[in-house]
Amino acid sequence: MHPDTNSPTPIDPRLTGDTSRLTAQPLTVLPTRTQHDDGEADDDDETEQRNLGSEKRQKLNLWKCKQCREARKKCFPADRAWPQKCDRCLAHRPEPLDCSEPELNTRKRGPNLRDKARDKQKEKTKDKSPAPKLPKRIPTVSTSEPRSRDSTDEEEGGASTDDTTTYERPQRTEVVSKGVKREYPGDPAPELPKVVNKDENYRPIAVYQPLAEGEFRILKLAPGKKDDKIISCSFVTASVDRPMKYEAISYLWGAAGQRSMEIHLADPQGKSYPIFIRSHLYEALKFLRHPLKFRYFWVDALCINHGSSDKVEKNKQIAMKRFVFRNAENLCFWLGEDESSKTALRFIPRILDLTGIDSLVRDESTVDDWIAFVALLKNPVFGRLWLVQEVAVAQNVTLHCGQAAIHYGDLVDAVAMFRSFRNQISLMFRSTGRNAKELSARKVIMAERFIEVSANCLRITTTPNKEQKTHRLFSLEALVSHLSSLDSTNPLDRIYSVLAIAKDGPKLDEKTLMPISQQDDNALQIVYEADFVDVYQNFVIQAIKSSRSLDIICRYWAGAVESLPSWVRPIQLLQPALDGNVSERTEADSLVGLPDHNDYHASRGTEATYQVKAQTSFVNDKSRLLCVHGMRVDAIDKLGPRASEGIILYEWLALAGCVRQGNQFNVPEEFWRTLVADRGPNGTMAPSWYARAFHYCLQHLTATGDINTNRLISLQEDESSLGVSFLNRVQSVIWNRKFLVSKKNGWFGLGPMATVETDIICVLYGCSVPVILRPMRREDGEEYFLLVGECYVHGIMDGEIIEAADEYVGREFDLR
Repeated sequence: MHPDTNSPTPIDPRLTGDTSRLTAQPLTVLPTRTQHDDGEADDDDETEQRNLGSEKRQKLNLWKCKQCREARKKCFPADRAWPQKCDRCLAHRPEPLDCSEPELNTRKRGPNLRDKARDKQKEKTKDKSPAPKLPKRIPTVSTSEPRSRDSTDEEEGGASTDDTTTYERPQRTEVVSKGVKREYPGDPAPELPKVVNKDENYRPIAVYQPLAEGEFRILKLAPGKKDDKIISCSFVTASVDRPMKYEAISYLWGAAGQRSMEIHLADPQGKSYPIFIRSHLYEALKFLRHPLKFRYFWVDALCINHGSSDKVEKNKQIAMKRFVFRNAENLCFWLGEDESSKTALRFIPRILDLTGIDSLVRDESTVDDWIAFVALLKNPVFGRLWLVQEVAVAQNVTLHCGQAAIHYGDLVDAVAMFRSFRNQISLMFRSTGRNAKELSARKVIMAERFIEVSANCLRITTTPNKEQKTHRLFSLEALVSHLSSLDSTNPLDRIYSVLAIAKDGPKLDEKTLMPISQQDDNALQIVYEADFVDVYQNFVIQAIKSSRSLDIICRYWAGAVESLPSWVRPIQLLQPALDGNVSERTEADSLVGLPDHNDYHASRGTEATYQVKAQTSFVNDKSRLLCVHGMRVDAIDKLGPRASEGIILYEWLALAGCVRQGNQFNVPEEFWRTLVADRGPNGTMAPSWYARAFHYCLQHLTATGDINTNRLISLQEDESSLGVSFLNRVQSVIWNRKFLVSKKNGWFGLGPMATVETDIICVLYGCSVPVILRPMRREDGEEYFLLVGECYVHGIMDGEIIEAADEYVGREFDLR
């Protein structure tokens, strides 16, 4: 192939094979230093010294491209003809460097003197006066004959001298300015070991260039085979105004136990930097890259500079996530490389077969496949809060487990069908000796919530003008309440992770899905510098204002943050499971339930009236006072111990007056109704046969007179599904709660495990269930209250107190 005739003259035109150029243009010869023919040398030692210096300085006569010269690397092949690129630029990864036409290194330096020659030179210079001046450095021009070291001062335009003058090499300065190139004879000098920063939050400044308004980074993933351990990538910049084709990756980020893996990230100049990421993301990139082509992805951990001190950019980039995921061509939802998950993905098409699902849930040969499907739902990736928004806003989602992949919509349908046939699958599990409790494990329920919310929180409609409009169906309170069991690394993400998909979240531009500049001053915004307590309090206040209900102060949803007021309920710490036969339950079900799905109406027909007050009585306390209105209806007279592991204790039976009469027990109706909170499954009225089921339990007391619900469930699993249903309902109501008897009216009830006998029972306006409050006094004698929690009190759960309001006095309660 002939080079471009318009290109500069190559180093040696004969290498191109173009004979016409040999005749049309003079041959360009690489300039070399002239030999020393001066016959007037003083002696043999000086000649030897001069020859040694000339041999050493030949190393400076090197032709190099700009990239090799700046990197201080050798440039091969030395006899190449431009525009042929050098080997180093071609071999660079992830992309070849922009090679340039080679240029000659024109620097000069003095000779290398041996010890004897140096000593002799010193003796000569002692007798000379004045001391000789150092020569000026004159650049060598390749188009002219290079100067000999024996050139005289006359040739330089100065005074001539008959003596051959030698100069000592200038001493090396302590600091060498950038760009000075030093060559070494023979092998190159050994490089100092590079210090690699293994901090996962470290991000090189050269790679993470500042972003303009509306811009975001896209990861350009270099091709590679599955077995290649080296992952190379770089960034390209996209923006809201300059859309490009890309995909996004969702994966398990903050889980413990992940290893740090090295990848190579190149800056705009092509220089590669080692950075470290979590092993889940490393495996995702390794499997999702194309063997031959570049792929473009948006990845949270890489495309957002989480290691930067610039929180403003981070806040803006997180606020753009809805736009980024919405405009991605596809979202790759990475499950990992678990073999059971691969089996489940292959099994899902069989679940979706409507004509075969009835036989599939009875076919005992499919038990292992159903176990794999349950294991898939237990994958911790379904327990991450941020992934809900990512899946919800994406146009298309695919699930990936190693090389296996299915569409996310298939999983949504399979889970819905699994829930419909759960009882039949449970019977098959028990008949084959498998643990049927796994079908309703806490992680399975958590995954079902994840999938249900992500698939239903947004609706997209098309207007008559063919424009798409996005409708947000869930309030912020509903999203936080539904997803309270999911995990987040940052406590603020309890709110921020679902803020953009909440119907009362920030106002968004329908075209860009970005928050508009003009927002309500009281609206929650993503600001990671904000104080946890302030954000949590503001969320509760916004929820009360939006719903006109106080139910949010009874729900456990907040992260474990210190100094929270009592009206912000933190999630209980999980208890470790004892064994496979013990329930994973850690607390009773909430009595207030989920927003817009109330089972009780204790404050029927009333709305929340509240006021937020700043308190100054407690030093270094950021919490505020929530002033609410309601009625004090009774106090607590007697308390039973908490129902650990859902056991109905002997003390409870004694307080309720369950007296044995022969072989039977006299059981007050309000007691067994209290044990099930007077409700059946899914909020229905309690079935009348619950009384018979409780009498059966009384016939199987333990040696200490307790009712061990877990033991009875194990005994009745193969005999009575109704008995198991009753016991499951009892556990969901009494777990870790205390049995109480009120002082004035003798009501039976259940309170939080923190309840004490000095606490009071109140009905607050706008709260669907009664609450337990604890009276307190400041040093100045002023009264305030701590919210102990929600409670069940038989006889006042459906508005009876509101109907008898004349008997009770309304008042304010300052909750701290």
